[in-house]
Amino acid sequence: MTPEGQAELDKIREIRGYTLPVHEYLAALDPEMLRRYGDLASYTLFGAEEGRPMDLKTRFLVLVGVTTAVKGDREGVEWAAARAVQNGATWKEVYEAAFMAALPAGIPAFEASCHTFNKMKAGDKWVDIDVPDENANT
Repeated sequence: MTPEGQAELDKIREIRGYTLPVHEYLAALDPEMLRRYGDLASYTLFGAEEGRPMDLKTRFLVLVGVTTAVKGDREGVEWAAARAVQNGATWKEVYEAAFMAALPAGIPAFEASCHTFNKMKAGDKWVDIDVPDENANT
């Protein structure tokens, strides 16, 4: 990997606290592509709320539904659920966002998210994010 690719990986790790395999591959393929991908993801997920149609809570609830529908993305479900609660969502809102994915993706997708929520609450986390308890934001 080039020094430029490593620098972009370090930047993402500093902002997010972790990197994903996609980041590693893009760093090796084209550091500029990784930088642009990182900028787009940062703006889409964390960009300023002023002038945006959705607040952070809503963006993360949407991600709970999308990652549930994708099936098998435990890390994504966990990450989005924790961020949603940290930004004011109740756990009931998180559950509903996941259940909404059951219509297009099927009940097994929702069931997989329920297993993820249980593991998060038991402390068996993949993502290093503080997970508020069941009574948070009620």
